[in-house]
Amino acid sequence: MTGLVDTLHEHERIWSQRPLLRRIYREWFELMAAQFARVPGVTVELGCGGAHLREVVPDVVETDVEPTPWADAVVDAERMAYADRSVANLALVDVFHHLSSVERFLTEATRVLAPGGRIVVLDAYCSLLSTLAYSQFHHERLNLDADPFREDPSIAGDPMDANIARTTLVFFRHAHVLEERWPELTIADRRLLSFVAYPLSGGYSRPQILPKWAYTPVMALERTLTPARRLLAFRCLVTIERR
Repeated sequence: MTGLVDTLHEHERIWSQRPLLRRIYREWFELMAAQFARVPGVTVELGCGGAHLREVVPDVVETDVEPTPWADAVVDAERMAYADRSVANLALVDVFHHLSSVERFLTEATRVLAPGGRIVVLDAYCSLLSTLAYSQFHHERLNLDADPFREDPSIAGDPMDANIARTTLVFFRHAHVLEERWPELTIADRRLLSFVAYPLSGGYSRPQILPKWAYTPVMALERTLTPARRLLAFRCLVTIERR
C-alpha cells in the first residue's frame, strides 16, 4: 500500500509538470473562495494535499489526516479538534469521496461550523460520460449502488481508498436524505464543471492530451457544452451552509 506522503510527493511532481492542470485548479479555487462564508471563524482545508488552495486563500489553515510537509496541522475530518461554532468554512478538494463515514463528517461539520458557515466541496461528478471514463480508466472504485451514508470500512483502513461516486450520491441523487437527517445544513449551491478540459489535462493519473496553447479554445467549447452538463460533467462544486 502506497503511503499518503509518497502519493502526495508523486502528485506534486505531476503538478509541477502540468501548467494546464494548475490553471484549471486555480480557476476552481477561485470559484471555491467566492463561495466561502464571511462569518467569524477560521477557514480550514481538510485533506489539503499539496496545500495549493493557499495560493488563492492565503489565510486558510491547511490540514491533513496524517503529518505531511504541506499541512499546518493533523485533523481527522470525522473527529475535528475544533470548538463548537468556531469554524467559518470547511474546504474539501478531492477529499469527500475518501471519507469513511459521511455521517460522522456531517455531524462534526454541523458542530464546528458557525451559524452561516459553509462546507465547500470540489470533487468528482458521475455524469453519463464521466461514469464511463472513470470506470474504465480511473484507479479508484466507482459504485453508484452504494449507500453513501453508510460507513465504508475499507476506506477507514486506507486514506487513499475511495468510492469516486460518493459526492454524486450524497449531494445529487440523495440530497433529500442529507437535508432530512441534518436539518441544520442546507445545500446552498451546486455546479457541474469540466466537460472536456479536465479529462484532456490528464488530471493526476492519466497522460495529458490537451496542449497548452489549446486551453482558451477548449474553455470556449466548455461554455457551449454547458446545457449538456448533466451528461458530460467530470467535476462538481457543492456548497452546504449551516442555518
